[in-house]
Amino acid sequence: MMTIVTRVTLKEASAREWDAAMRARLDAAKHQPGWIAAQLLIPLESLNKRVLIGAWQTRADWEAWHKDPAFAETRKRLEGLEATPREEWWHEVVLDTFKGFRAPVEPRRITRRLGDARERLAAALFDPTIPASTLAALLEEEALRVQTAIRETAAGRLQWASDLVPQVLATADARRQQREQTGKAVFGVPTGFTGLDEALNGLTEGLYLLGGPPGMGKTTLALQLAVHATHEVPVVFVTFENAPTALTLKALCAAGGVNPQDVYRGQADLARLRAAAQAWQPVAARLALVEGSSRLTVAQVRAQALRAMQHHGTTQCVVIVDYLQLWAKVAAELREGLAVRERVELLGSALRELAARLHSPVLALSSQNRAQGHYGNGKGVAALDSLKESGDLEYMADVVLFLTEAIERQARPPARAVDLTIAKNRHGDIGKLGLIFRPDLGTLREEATL
Repeated sequence: MMTIVTRVTLKEASAREWDAAMRARLDAAKHQPGWIAAQLLIPLESLNKRVLIGAWQTRADWEAWHKDPAFAETRKRLEGLEATPREEWWHEVVLDTFKGFRAPVEPRRITRRLGDARERLAAALFDPTIPASTLAALLEEEALRVQTAIRETAAGRLQWASDLVPQVLATADARRQQREQTGKAVFGVPTGFTGLDEALNGLTEGLYLLGGPPGMGKTTLALQLAVHATHEVPVVFVTFENAPTALTLKALCAAGGVNPQDVYRGQADLARLRAAAQAWQPVAARLALVEGSSRLTVAQVRAQALRAMQHHGTTQCVVIVDYLQLWAKVAAELREGLAVRERVELLGSALRELAARLHSPVLALSSQNRAQGHYGNGKGVAALDSLKESGDLEYMADVVLFLTEAIERQARPPARAVDLTIAKNRHGDIGKLGLIFRPDLGTLREEATL
């Protein structure tokens, strides 16, 4: 076995581009005959330098690789980023303490994650064009990727029920103590709807889906739940359908009893709106809005949620996504060769994992398919298989809710009678809650209990 050590000095501000090109070269080298392994090192005393250690079966294998088109493709690009000619030393391996050693698959994957994170962070740290806020977000994202890899090593392993019993009993004891100390009948985050809280025990860790036809009040309900939840925990509201300013106005108008249309027409009672804004400050301080885009990832949302929890000193938060199918369609990380249905399923699975990692409730709004969503008449059906592009979506959710037009009840316009149906509840009963929807004011109130 032969080892070649190469030392390189980089031009100023070229580290990020050089590292990216070298990663592409090493990825290609893995498929070459005679390739064994490689390490790319950054000397602590000279961060503008790189040391590359490559191990090959023979020097002839290395020379053959240098004639490969994939090598020539990156050679010119790399040399243009180097300040001085590179230095190379060949070594014959006399003793290899790593020979024959292979770490278990999961630890190797974690090590690779750590190495990849280190490279990305090092490149970003020495790029003067990247602001500090972006660096902080990148640091959180990389940490979350590694933490996820570590936790995934526990998935699929054999766990004896006898080992889990103490954990289950401790959880039951903690809930009993919390109830006795606080006097609250609801263990989770209260929704503001008595009947819903009684059925769900508040919003607890897990994935919640809220479906319904257009114009039935899904966003209104989600925003109202978010506002009420801020009394307990911070809320991160990810919006793909409405601008953050539009949602803020909607919430302010609901708090002040002002019609948003009057604001758009220039006819609103500004004194009333300002008073509502003043009273709404405690809510605004704990409600964060994230505008969705094709570049937004679940890992980024998780980083933002952790930041909100740290800022407010809480161990939980509420994450709301408006809405699931739109995010799945535009998400850049889900586009490659996947049908929309597969993207929705992958995103749903990622959101369920997000809830588990944050130990918090995640509520995702969902559209319905055109047949059962009754897009023509806006009534909708509270059926699990009516979720658009659902696939296995309804199975991975812990709770599935539907907002539909009430058939047996009526309300005086502009109010509308709607039903909030609990079609699935992994930890309790299903049922129906009668609500009165005021689309002009952006509010829903409870009319009947479950």
